[in-house]
Amino acid sequence: MEREKHTKSGRLLEVDFFPVWADGRRMPTRAPKTKRSTAEQAKYNQKKAIKNFVRLVNANFDTGDNILTLTYIADRAPQTEERARRDIQNFFRRAKTKRASELRRIAELLKANPQDKELRKRKKKLEEPFRYMYRIGQQIYKTGKNKGRSNWHFHIFLTGGIDRDALEDLWPLGVRVNADRYQPERFGPEAAAKYFAKEEEGRRIFGFSKNLQRPKQPKPKDGKITRRGVEKLAKERADDREYWERRYKGYRFIRCFPRYNNYNGHWYLSVIMYKATRGEELPPWEVEEWNDE
Repeated sequence: MEREKHTKSGRLLEVDFFPVWADGRRMPTRAPKTKRSTAEQAKYNQKKAIKNFVRLVNANFDTGDNILTLTYIADRAPQTEERARRDIQNFFRRAKTKRASELRRIAELLKANPQDKELRKRKKKLEEPFRYMYRIGQQIYKTGKNKGRSNWHFHIFLTGGIDRDALEDLWPLGVRVNADRYQPERFGPEAAAKYFAKEEEGRRIFGFSKNLQRPKQPKPKDGKITRRGVEKLAKERADDREYWERRYKGYRFIRCFPRYNNYNGHWYLSVIMYKATRGEELPPWEVEEWNDE
């Protein structure tokens, strides 16, 4: 039978159609005792990492939050990853404290101006749980006076509410500090996450706050659509924006990824939707493959 599975990550909705056995197990997509080549496995792992980060970013961050790049002055850069992690945790503690003091300040201003929409908007953002994700990059100097020494940089998603200049002032160790508003509707809901999943010297170095929200996956719908129905969607509706927006009301159509599996003879379909009004500009989407096979 065919399964329709929904994954909701903030404003992002993914709908996957794929075959399962009667007991709910996914139908195999390759012959028994066959494995992916090393290159195929690496590509699969990278695609899966990108998908996981896209979901995690969209489940936790949206317009009004921040995306930052923090660096060190070369002479002040720590020489161990442990010390670099300690520095970034100290930054997060300062940011959390700053948000708390800013919330108190805004609350006082609202007592005198209770109808101020901008103040109310800022208060609402500051009342949100403080969350972050970061990726560490390491550089080892090959020439010059710092030859052989390490330097580090951080790419960060951070809950908003603090003025960007004030946020940059919380990191006094860098030659370059850049805080910007995260705007998924302009950059695309997967663009920054795609960079986050990029490999660096064969490894990935990440950090997360413990309170990150996970994508939501409601109970899947099994047997509500036939094998022939999925095939028809793949062949006739893959690029039918109006159809998908009627089917999933409140969401805008971004991309559809149909593919046929030669081994089991079934069609697979992944549809990417985004919660937005008709007047909003549709965000771009750059990832060219989106599947779990």
